[in-house]
Parts: sequence; structure tokens; C-alpha cells
Amino acid sequence: MSRFDRARRAALVQDLLRHALGRPSDLLPFEVVRDGLKLRHLVDRGLVEVPLDRIVGSIGRAREFNRAFLPRDPALRDRWEEVRQLATGPAGFPPVELYRVGEAYFVADGHHRVSVARALGAPAIEAWVREYLTALPLSPETTVEEILLQEGLADFLDSTGLAGEGPELFRVTVADGYQRLLDHVTVHRHFLGIERGAAVPWPEAVASWLEGVFRPMIEAIRRSRVLARFPGRTEADLYLFVMDHVHHLRERYGGAPPSSTAAVADFEAGGHGPEG
Repeated sequence: MSRFDRARRAALVQDLLRHALGRPSDLLPFEVVRDGLKLRHLVDRGLVEVPLDRIVGSIGRAREFNRAFLPRDPALRDRWEEVRQLATGPAGFPPVELYRVGEAYFVADGHHRVSVARALGAPAIEAWVREYLTALPLSPETTVEEILLQEGLADFLDSTGLAGEGPELFRVTVADGYQRLLDHVTVHRHFLGIERGAAVPWPEAVASWLEGVFRPMIEAIRRSRVLARFPGRTEADLYLFVMDHVHHLRERYGGAPPSSTAAVADFEAGGHGPEG
């Protein structure tokens, strides 16, 4: 069996194992990451040694190799074997070209070189690296679904101007969570305008929602420690869950909305309402 066939077989085994473990087996498409994280600012990092296990994405060729950059497509055979011979010869091969985003790297040029290096068990590869700066974290285990959530977070931070508060404060795991957060700000702005009898500027409405609604609820969630009952969820997820519960209480019982502490306590107790 040729080295290429062994690498393809290893790719199949790894794909099956990663699927069974619920871990991503496909390379990250750079285009999805670029658009999702709204990448704009590029910095040249020069020639560096990059750990091969952090190269998990591709520009334009994400389906030809798996997450470990082992070959899937039999059409890669001739070029792959040619590069392997270069790698094991005296000259070696030239550096690859990579983009860095967070802790993950994407191949711009040198897909076969990265694949051969992985198959040969090399720990790192020499690369010309350009880095896209982002405040949003990206790890080698990030999935496309997580990238789409990152896109929602980036849109939310751009729309509200709340990037300075830190992205982790607003991170959600539910698919429509960021749109729901924006809806909460919009509704808060509407009722604030009615209360004041005048239109409220968007930045002022955002600040009012943050300090008058969101932070008090997050603080109540932290005091209650209810988050421990929802593994894998975030504080912002619990904010959305409790706010949905508050809406239910008002529809069912009417009256003024409960305080943040009372709403969290009722939610934690099972949501039976004031008469339950």
C-alpha cells in the first residue's frame, strides 16, 4: 500500500472517530470564517514555525482534506506523492502560506505540503503567516456552527457598540440568541420613548438596557448559581430564558414585571408563578 493510500485510510478512520466523539472532521472554510467574524485588519507575521495541529482550515479546498489535513480525494494522489518525495529528499519544500485567526490557521498556499507533513508525523511546518486580528476567540476545534454563532455575536457587538464590554458577557449558544438580544434592546427603546414622550437615541437606549435590564438580570443569575443546572449554557442564555419566563408571568398574571431576583428565583423553582 502506498503512503498516499495509507494517509487516505487514516483520514477515513479519523473521520469516523471524530464523528463518534462529536468533534468536527471537516476543515474550516476560510470564507465562512472571514465573513462570520467580519475580518478586516491584516498583520504580516513573517516566517514562523507553526504547529501542524493548529492548521485546521483552507481557502477554497476545504472538502479535499479532513480536519487533520489527511487526503480524502483520490485525485490528489499524483501531486501528493510528488510533494512527499520532495519532503523526504535533501532539498525539502518551500514554506507554505497561512492566514492566522485566533489560535487557528488556514492554508492559502501549500495544501499538499501541509498534508504530507501531517502524514509524516512532523510537529510543525515553516510558514509565511499573515494574521487577521479579531477580539472573538477561534480555536482549532471550532465548528462551522460555532462560526455562525460568532457571526451573530459580531453583528450584535457592531450594532450596539458594546464590544468594549467584552464578547463573553453576551455570548449565547441558541441559534437566534443574538437577534433576540437586539430585539430586547429595540423593545426597551420603544417603551423608554413612551415613558419620556420623545424618541430615544439608539446609543442611549443600548446603555439604558445594559445597565437597567441586562446587568441586573446577570447579577441575579450569578447570585442564584442557577447556571450550574444548565451545563453548556451561558449567562446570556439564562438571561434569555428568564426573560421569556418573565414574559410568560406577565401574560398569565398581569401586573408589573417581577424584579430580576424574583424572576430568577421563580424560574429556578420551576416557573409555577406567584399563585403556584
